[in-house]
Amino acid sequence: MSRFAGQSGSSRKRKVIESIGQIALLAVIMLVPLAACSTGTGGAYLVSFSPTSTPAAGAPPEQQPLPKGLLNATYPVMDWVFNRTCGLAVNSYNRDQLSTTIAYDSAAWLYPSDGHLVQGWQDCDQQALIRQARSQGLTTLLTVGVDSSWSAKDLARYIDQATSQTQVPCSPQATTYICNIVNWAAAGGYRGVIIDFEAVAWNYSNIRQKFATFMQDLQYALHQKGLLCGITLISKTSDSLQDPSYKYNYFQDWKLLSRMDFLIPMMLDFDLEVNKPGAITSVAGIEKQIAYLWQTIPQALSKTIFELPLYGREWQEDAKGHWHTINDETCSQVSDQKASEHLLSAVSTDSTTPELAWNDQNGNRHEVWYESASSLIAIMTRIQAEVRSLLNNPDYRLPTSFWYRGAECANFFGADNALEGFYRSH
Repeated sequence: MSRFAGQSGSSRKRKVIESIGQIALLAVIMLVPLAACSTGTGGAYLVSFSPTSTPAAGAPPEQQPLPKGLLNATYPVMDWVFNRTCGLAVNSYNRDQLSTTIAYDSAAWLYPSDGHLVQGWQDCDQQALIRQARSQGLTTLLTVGVDSSWSAKDLARYIDQATSQTQVPCSPQATTYICNIVNWAAAGGYRGVIIDFEAVAWNYSNIRQKFATFMQDLQYALHQKGLLCGITLISKTSDSLQDPSYKYNYFQDWKLLSRMDFLIPMMLDFDLEVNKPGAITSVAGIEKQIAYLWQTIPQALSKTIFELPLYGREWQEDAKGHWHTINDETCSQVSDQKASEHLLSAVSTDSTTPELAWNDQNGNRHEVWYESASSLIAIMTRIQAEVRSLLNNPDYRLPTSFWYRGAECANFFGADNALEGFYRSH
């Protein structure tokens, strides 16, 4: 479901879903702590909006907060579980307990040709994981995304058709594209929907307005059921062709999407934007996106959940000096390479962007850029300080989302480890 179609791997923005004979749009489940999220009227979330206003000189804009109960106030963390590696996630939760918000990938699939959904595939016992989560007071959010087998024009046409339909109340018998999503979420007991479209034709007629209308129609229909509507955002630093992701993120007009209940900008895969080895995420790259957000939709900063990578990526240079991606790697795989390869010393010395490098038997250079527990915490510390300054709020806690659970280093999650220590000490 990637804007980097044709590349394999499990990175967030370019993941290619193996549908076992099915070609479809991807749907995902998100599991969220339920305690403190009920309104007392059917268990629906309380959605609170603040009007956009012009702030006084020197004061930050009035903020639109995250929906109450969406994240734990003292540990505002959202995991993602990748369907093809969910066994790794299960092992991770067995070690560190199932205690955070979880995004479960590939619970269902949606076909853009006619808007219907089908049951998805995963390599672990998805139902057992969901039962375990619900038994511990966690609830679910359904996330709809796009498989890269569909063209960008296919998805643009789907959005166009969805918004062209007459919108009706989403009764169980309703068959509009919007109601197909809403009814799937409601029938499955989910608490809302996250739209994760990453490959939409940028030159499709009036696509920005059509996508915004699609999101607004979906949000309205979900709210009628007491459900939430969120969205993932492709990295964006400007609205000009100078933005390296311009043709991929063009369909997302952040101003038109700013009223969604929560936003999840993907602060990762920066190396794929330039197609050469480098940091998957970085302080400098995230700061540029925060600057763009603050310039365009500053009132939405408090309801922004920053998505960061847990995986690494290996690149290889060929005889002509061209670089190619080899694999996406877990922290455990990176550790194995540290022990088995004859590492070079001329690598990154930036503690927030760790790197390994070696030459193979043919003399070709390999580089692995990855995230350690300490590098992620260093990045989070810098970003949290910047947002606190913008909001003039020393008590702000950085909401985070991690792709994908099970790829992390052993000392990142769990009691008394790096992530918990960050939120306890900051």
